[in-house]
Amino acid sequence: MLCVGLLTACASAPPPPVAIPPRPARESIQRFGLSGRAIIRQSARADTMRLTWEHSVAEDAIGFSSSLGMVVAELQRNASGARWMTADGERFEARSADQLMARITDQPVPLEALSRWVVGRVGNGATATRDAKGRLLEAVDQGWSVRVLSYETELPEALPSTIEVEHGALRIRLAIEEWVL
Repeated sequence: MLCVGLLTACASAPPPPVAIPPRPARESIQRFGLSGRAIIRQSARADTMRLTWEHSVAEDAIGFSSSLGMVVAELQRNASGARWMTADGERFEARSADQLMARITDQPVPLEALSRWVVGRVGNGATATRDAKGRLLEAVDQGWSVRVLSYETELPEALPSTIEVEHGALRIRLAIEEWVL
């Protein structure tokens, strides 16, 4: 009887949801860290990977790992240019991180714009649709279709938890599991 009671107590209530800390105004976010999953679909191919990204105005560091957590590559950007380093020891350099992103996406990805899109912002020339709380739902920015599929909470200042960006045959879906501001 005691065992049944213990098992029932263990299986009864799910843990409470993790509280999201208050978020700053979206337009004020200049620095962030995130981790999550990415699905990159292009032509007839789809790749799934884990992703970590440390972003500031001056620098970016993006780590790409397999689904099992093995590091595949890292992309770094700063004032002196961009570097792509693989786990196999290959190293590529370019003036632009956008060009080096093409090592996994077959075409350049505008990293500066992507850093806006993941926090739910768009550039000045974009056309955008927003929800009743003023949060980005979808946009066309620099020729890319941007869709925020979900937010971390229902609060107006909540950050996106799932976004999808598309340009031509390339579609990138990011599922953000953790934000660090």
